[in-house]
Amino acid sequence: MNIVVGGLFHESNTFNPILTDKDNFNLHEGDEMLEKVASTKVFKEAGATVIPTIHAFGLPSGVVKNEVYRYFADKILGVLEKETEVDAIWLHLHGAMTVEGIGSAELQLLKEIREIVGGEIPISLTLDAHANNTDELTDYANIIRAYRSVPHIDQSETEIITARLLLESLKNNSYPKPAFKRLPMLIGGEQALGAREPLKSIYRKIEEMEALDGIATASFFIGFSWADTRNSSPSVIVVPESDEYRELANEKAQELVDYVYSKKEEFSFAVPALQPEEAIQTALNADSKPVFVTDSGDNTTGGGMGIYTYLLDMFLQKDVGDKKICIASIFDKEASRECAKYNIGDEIHVSVGINYDVYSKSIPVKGFLKAKGDLMGFLGSTDVKVGEVYVISIGSIDLVVANSGESFITIGHFEAAGLDLSEYDIIVVKQGYLFAELSAIAKLEILALTPGATYQVLEELEYENIPRPVYPLDQLVKER
Repeated sequence: MNIVVGGLFHESNTFNPILTDKDNFNLHEGDEMLEKVASTKVFKEAGATVIPTIHAFGLPSGVVKNEVYRYFADKILGVLEKETEVDAIWLHLHGAMTVEGIGSAELQLLKEIREIVGGEIPISLTLDAHANNTDELTDYANIIRAYRSVPHIDQSETEIITARLLLESLKNNSYPKPAFKRLPMLIGGEQALGAREPLKSIYRKIEEMEALDGIATASFFIGFSWADTRNSSPSVIVVPESDEYRELANEKAQELVDYVYSKKEEFSFAVPALQPEEAIQTALNADSKPVFVTDSGDNTTGGGMGIYTYLLDMFLQKDVGDKKICIASIFDKEASRECAKYNIGDEIHVSVGINYDVYSKSIPVKGFLKAKGDLMGFLGSTDVKVGEVYVISIGSIDLVVANSGESFITIGHFEAAGLDLSEYDIIVVKQGYLFAELSAIAKLEILALTPGATYQVLEELEYENIPRPVYPLDQLVKER
């Protein structure tokens, strides 16, 4: 039993105008990539021969360059072309990877895979909960399952489940076609958290469905709303155990769609979502610390550029009193190179901001260099250094300048940068919802409705390609 495994993962924000290049990805190949996925152990324990391809993981950013997709896709396809005996394929993809001139990377990759291996072997997919699935996806994959946590903490668990379902499919010689349904709505990523309603109840309903005879697995995909594509929307996929249960899968998929749509007005922000001026003033008036303010429009975990100096400029113009503030971080390669010339403790004069637009205007700052540190990776690679950071103390404000756009999502990110969170009253990060470790220590969380590629007010974004009508852009959609 020969099973090919691989991963190609990127969340593409089409409102970010900077195309994503190859150096945005962490690439692992061969046996090294097998250590990156939990499915490997499942397959080996079943006595299967596991054939590695690649594990390529990219930080959310803009649309992926065509040649970058080709580079990674060809590595996967090259293995399949060489292997004469393949019994099954297991892949971990994102579901919202958009490629220049192509569109959905996932659909394109599956089409190219089927051209090589034909339609007789099963393909199992692990997908992000924010996937924007195409209508054709179920024509090419037999098993499809989403993560069931937001923020995501169950990637490995999902990989294990999709691996076991693939083995079950091989054992029973049953390669079902999943049921697919699309919802005429958009859900902001910060308005759907797994521990809150209505997503909590939606996941509970899915678990009830999976307990039924004939249903292998079911998934609700929130969708990725900062992608203006023809397949940008939430969706539901229900996988039957065999073709015998295809009608049941369709019935349950429609039931889940109706249930989610009935909850559409319940999706809301978990923390105060305030205009920037009000967000800053609320943070300054807070009696307890730390207060976290998320620069939600420039959220690098959702594909924002991380370059905006907007909130820095506002804080510099404020009388912050005795409040100590940390802004982590602003992505500026040139400013980082300039900071690298100084020693810790030196007085420093540098301009921060790349002048890409009015929100990333260059701001001259004067202070002293407090620290030099490491910029750690995002999500699955938080123990991997991906760049350098420089901390400039400007009076009451400690500004972190970085040579890459990763977000500070854990306490470890701050420690690696040479920062002690206990020093600060207010901490500004390039996120939307606050990640779990920081949320646990926050006395107050504020989501600042700042401008940028991850702007939270979806009704004000200029969508051109998404299916219409769609709620809330077109308010209530009467027919589905």
